[in-house]
Amino acid sequence: MRLLLVLLFVCAFLPAAVSAELVFEDGFESGVIDTTNLWNPQVYDVLNGATLVTASGGGPVRSGEYALRIKLEPDDVDPNGKSRSELRPLSHPQELSYRADYGVPHVYTFSLFIPSDWQPDAPEIVAQWHGKPDQDENGEEIEPYRSPPLALRMTYIEDPLQPGTGVPAWNVVVHWDETAVTPDDENSVHLVTILPPTDASADLGQWVDWRFEVTWDWRPDGAGTVRVLKDGAQVALYSGPNAFNDEEGPNSKIGLYKWLWWTPEIDLRVAYYDDVRIERSALAIPALGFTARTLLVGLLFLLALPFARRA
Repeated sequence: MRLLLVLLFVCAFLPAAVSAELVFEDGFESGVIDTTNLWNPQVYDVLNGATLVTASGGGPVRSGEYALRIKLEPDDVDPNGKSRSELRPLSHPQELSYRADYGVPHVYTFSLFIPSDWQPDAPEIVAQWHGKPDQDENGEEIEPYRSPPLALRMTYIEDPLQPGTGVPAWNVVVHWDETAVTPDDENSVHLVTILPPTDASADLGQWVDWRFEVTWDWRPDGAGTVRVLKDGAQVALYSGPNAFNDEEGPNSKIGLYKWLWWTPEIDLRVAYYDDVRIERSALAIPALGFTARTLLVGLLFLLALPFARRA
């Protein structure tokens, strides 16, 4: 009983303490892409769509000996005819992909290397978080597949030194919908640009460390937030809805997704990934205000009185 009283007293006066729970981590140092325990691939060139490169072999590697190489060509299409080569992280082997809980802060980090010969084309996704359409009692989807709630994209802006020509640019967008069932025409879906197209020329040919701090929430008056850091510096901050009103929260993907190939000369995309990590907030000990602390101390005093009289 005395130990309980001590613990309650400490909780009354300590500030909030939040710890992080590691959900996923892979730096590819096992030397294989573990599609049993760590990754669920959406790769349609089975031999070359997702491979590993080594530092000793001259490949770009962020840390250690290995990094992931993602390759995409126009013919690398999924069953819906979309060009993609992506990997979805797993928190355990029995799931299709790790899906975050709404209202729980998550931190997604990864390192990304875009080769120096990357030429501007139609916008394309280099990392994304995707919703899962709700289903009926028979397991049939009752709403369409929608744009990702959050996406890091490569797009382009006009070169200020050479008008009429483009240069690669980073871009981060959010899609959200508070409607319980998104209609087929998706006219209830909102698009928010949280990082306008920003010149990425200086980032080509070198590693960029990305950090996305996200609390998922589809409610306009909810707790939704997105904070984006690039090489440790904040580049985007958004408070507002950032998800769809689905039963399950968004998953995450690394890799390439390209829905349009505008330029005939561009028929190959390659990107490298390393040090992928997902954390979620664990339980916190709340920080109590003055009134709450006073009430708790009074309660502790009343609980302790019987023991003091016996002594």
